[in-house]
Amino acid sequence: MPDVNGIHHVTAFCDDPQENYDFFTDVLGLRFVKRTVRFDVPEKIYHLYYGDEMGTPGTVITYFPMTNMPMERGMVGKGMMSAVGLTIPEGSVDYWTNRFEEHDMEFTVEERFGETVVGFTDPDGLPYELVTGESDIEPWDGGDVPTEHGIRGMYNVTLHSSDPAGTMDVLETLGWDRIGEATHPQAGDRIRYEAPEGGPCARKVDVLIRPNAPNGVMGIGTYLHVAFQVENDWEQDRVSDILRENGYITTSTKDRDYFHSRYITEPGGAVFEFATMGPGFTLDQDPAEFGEELKVPDWLDVDLERIEEMLPPLNTK
Repeated sequence: MPDVNGIHHVTAFCDDPQENYDFFTDVLGLRFVKRTVRFDVPEKIYHLYYGDEMGTPGTVITYFPMTNMPMERGMVGKGMMSAVGLTIPEGSVDYWTNRFEEHDMEFTVEERFGETVVGFTDPDGLPYELVTGESDIEPWDGGDVPTEHGIRGMYNVTLHSSDPAGTMDVLETLGWDRIGEATHPQAGDRIRYEAPEGGPCARKVDVLIRPNAPNGVMGIGTYLHVAFQVENDWEQDRVSDILRENGYITTSTKDRDYFHSRYITEPGGAVFEFATMGPGFTLDQDPAEFGEELKVPDWLDVDLERIEEMLPPLNTK
């Protein structure tokens, strides 16, 4: 079996980078880990990273703000990733619902798989959930969210599959175990999968089955992909070989500076990335300085001052 033991990060599209930054740091209390660029269009698009103190795999949410690009607003729906669950401790639900009320945010509260789930959206309407559960991640303590209530990495992702059997086949090819089912009269059926090993953080994937729901439309306010953890380049090659042996097409390796990546589009429509655990975000910055200045890889031959003038303003305080 391949060694794919959890979620590495998720990536999404947003509109305004300042609004995105303010929400994830000020409202959710995550750390701003890295400010770089989308490497194929560095003059126009930031790549913003949020997570715990070190940007540990399993905590990281990344965004491409599309303010400078002609992208329409999308719609979350069938055939794509549809939500990300973030772990909060038992006993923190009241804190977060009160906090959301203070910020004039709409939210829902429900029970699912024996957990309390607080649903909400980011400023661009992208669905997130706070899920009560265990985690081995320490929350970022540099914001104004008390550490006893802080977000402790990702809990799960939800895939609204247009081919549930195909999606589940990929997860089982990766060695993930089917551990539960849940039915909701309005929200559809869920099949939960869990990574076979690793700690309690970022190890669950829900396959959402709603065959009559509308198809999603990629754009601002939608997820681009979910990345899964692989230890190193060798293990990434092995995962790619196993997927190809089972009929799935994988890309060549892409250098993302802080990790190396390969991708597939699974039969249900979601994009899966397989990202290495290193080199990590200390490659070009001391942890105390994370997010303070724009960073680009040495191999990207660009004029940094010129790029900073072309990108939209971003005040990171």
